[in-house]
Amino acid sequence: MPTRWPFAGRIEETDRLLTLMNDPAVRGVAIVGAAGVGKSRLAVEVVSSLRSRGRTAVQAIASMAARELPFGTLAHLLPAALPQGANPLKWISETLVGTERRPLMLIDDAHLLDPGSAAVLQHMAQDDAAQLLLTLRSGEPVPDAVVSLWKDLGLARMELTPLSLRDVGRILAAVLGDPVESASVTRLHRLAQGNALFLRELVAGALDAGALVRVQGLWRLESAPPVAPALADLVAARIGRLEPLEEEALEYIALGEPLGAQLLAGLVPAAIVESLEAKDLIRVLVDGRRTLVRLAHPLYGEAIRAGSPLLRTRRRYRQLAEALEAAGARRRDDVVRLAVWRLESGAVKDPAPLLSGCAIAWAAHDATLATRLGWAALNAGGGARAAILLSDVLSFSEAFTDSEAALTSVWNEPCGPDLRAQLAMQRAWNLNFGLRRPAEADAVLDAAEAMLDDPSPRQLVEAMRLNLRVLRGEVHECARIACEMLEDEQLSVVGEAMALGITAYGLPYTGRCDEARRMFRRARAVEASWHDAAPSEVLKLIAGNYLSELLSGDLDAAERAVLQGQEVLGDDSALRLFRRMFLQWHGEIARMRGRPAEAARVTKEATTLAGAGHFTALAVAELAHCTALLGDQAGARALLAEAERDRTEVLYLLQTSIDSAQRWVTAMGGRLPRAVELALEHAARARSHDLLAIELVALHDAVRFGAARRVVSRLTEVARRHDGVLATVYAAHATAAASGDGEELDRVAASYRQLGMILHAAEAYAQASAAHRARGRPQQGRTSAARASACAAACGDPRTPALARLQGPVLTPREREIARLAAAGLASKEIAARLVLSIRTVDNHLQSVYGKLGVNGRTELTELLDTDSPPEEED
Repeated sequence: MPTRWPFAGRIEETDRLLTLMNDPAVRGVAIVGAAGVGKSRLAVEVVSSLRSRGRTAVQAIASMAARELPFGTLAHLLPAALPQGANPLKWISETLVGTERRPLMLIDDAHLLDPGSAAVLQHMAQDDAAQLLLTLRSGEPVPDAVVSLWKDLGLARMELTPLSLRDVGRILAAVLGDPVESASVTRLHRLAQGNALFLRELVAGALDAGALVRVQGLWRLESAPPVAPALADLVAARIGRLEPLEEEALEYIALGEPLGAQLLAGLVPAAIVESLEAKDLIRVLVDGRRTLVRLAHPLYGEAIRAGSPLLRTRRRYRQLAEALEAAGARRRDDVVRLAVWRLESGAVKDPAPLLSGCAIAWAAHDATLATRLGWAALNAGGGARAAILLSDVLSFSEAFTDSEAALTSVWNEPCGPDLRAQLAMQRAWNLNFGLRRPAEADAVLDAAEAMLDDPSPRQLVEAMRLNLRVLRGEVHECARIACEMLEDEQLSVVGEAMALGITAYGLPYTGRCDEARRMFRRARAVEASWHDAAPSEVLKLIAGNYLSELLSGDLDAAERAVLQGQEVLGDDSALRLFRRMFLQWHGEIARMRGRPAEAARVTKEATTLAGAGHFTALAVAELAHCTALLGDQAGARALLAEAERDRTEVLYLLQTSIDSAQRWVTAMGGRLPRAVELALEHAARARSHDLLAIELVALHDAVRFGAARRVVSRLTEVARRHDGVLATVYAAHATAAASGDGEELDRVAASYRQLGMILHAAEAYAQASAAHRARGRPQQGRTSAARASACAAACGDPRTPALARLQGPVLTPREREIARLAAAGLASKEIAARLVLSIRTVDNHLQSVYGKLGVNGRTELTELLDTDSPPEEED
């Protein structure tokens, strides 16, 4: 890591500050912010920028030591002695300014100015002899003369807030040389609270400890960043000197936050808590009828916990647990707290509290805590109940071998029919889903069914069998059986949740997206009854909701579903399987919007989340697809080969994304006839499983590859049975392309644009252009080609098979730039000012653009170029 971090982020603040400092009417700016927020660095960078443009600048740093000396802050800028009889303020001001006209003066930490230096600045501002740039720490007392600078003399006051999440991402990428995983950026931002100084020490400590690692060109926190000595010193300085009881109170809060105020009051005197609040070391929050106490900064807790000796830490946890038990531990989160505190105190004998805490932690999808409590409960004698719960957590954490070990450790112990059914279900799921041993999974379920007489546990075993069959592609039959199960009034709440999950997730693949949505809404309506007993079903339902919206063509709704899933998980979840999947789906949505570069960036992040190969293969396949669209054919082939190695029939339904990637890598590699044959083969296999959605996409790829006549009949039939507007547009596209109807292809392209699928629109316009030209309509051909070219440009100009044949108007880079500004509504005068051109030059370029695109003016140009551009990429 460099000793001096490069300046990055703060783009908006830098631009605003430069604008102010370049305004002759501005006497100066006071940058105000918390310690470590980056005030000084921002000021120095702005001064450096202004110097590079010819401005003269002097600078000084105020300090506690210089504060005791007359004109101490400015002393290094002045001659040794004041001329006899001179006016000190006037002489110092003139000496600092010299012969320069209105130089720039930077004073860092101006809240520490000595009275004399503060008076000089006031005098200089009053005479407008120099332009001032000050930094001040918020919350500190400021000399009256400095306050008057913005109160009476009009200095602008700029409040510098903590670094934004985006700024932290930019800074880390600049420092480390490669981007940082979004979840890790979020975690570091949350820990540092946007404080640049804390962020620096966090990153340094994480690098030294190996917690921050580089994986395939992407940095990631693999574990919690430690509190290195330098960071501990910073935190200690911020906390300051404390009384023994204040230290004790902070330890309780650090170990148990958020703590109820009443619980804390039973451990330390109320006056101590009030003192800590007055020192801004804690926050007191009101949550409904509860008053909670938290530390004022996350790093306070990290530092206090890291610095607490083991035996004292255990004693504090024991004291917290005893206080909570004495208070009754009535709330749901109290159960988890008590389990954790007893475990940390080293005094665990009864597995029941651990098991209860594990169940609640898993219901909150806190896999890390649930795993810890689950193993503790199993080791404390929790038996089958502990093994079942722990296995569920481990399986979805992709710790499949550990999951099997937990189950086999209690497999031969006697238990009742309900537990026997749950053991069999969990083991079959793990054997099939994780260990890819489907025959053993089926045998486990068969054996369980043979020994169970009670219909309720038998239904659960049957529901699990349906889950396994759905993943293997047997969706239609399994959904039918699940719907029949939902008609049974005796169905348990867990059985209902599983049956709803099967239908909500499986039905979109059969084209029944509307019915899947109803099942999703039904499941969420009764979620309170089953959530705690089947937490993993929540994530499966969100997956089904995503599929319903995506396959219907509502990309915005699909994105909301993914965001909901990410919110459920949090940014540092151990459930990498779902984190990877949600990132992959973000990439899939971006690709369908025509943003392959964004899609590749997000999907690459998904591929670096290490896990079981057959699940990582899904993200690798999506990345191969995006990489092919971006023109890197060698890279795309290598990625596809990697994904192909981890194919498994156990997950046929999920791994159809590998088929899609195979088609597109082949097509973009120039082997178009083979790509068409692959599309037909994949469509035929999907048809054999009655998976209309998979078949529809494969057939439509054939249309995009130029083989519409070969698939139009079947695609139209599939679209009639498939819910959603997207299937209708696909069918219209196939029909128009097969018949060479240019006008209808233009309408199809417009439909794609309405759906936000800009690359699809570009291809349809390109096909329309060719169709118009083939029928002797060159003007319409030029217009469609122009639209295709504009849409393709918004997508980064990928050379898909349809676009590779485009005979579009060739605009120069300058013409394209001016055309886009004009389409955005800027007048020629505004364009000329922005591009530093003459108005005549702008108008001449526009006339050339009109001729090439076959339009008559700005109105038609705006309509033509009205395409969605990809969002600004993260730096």
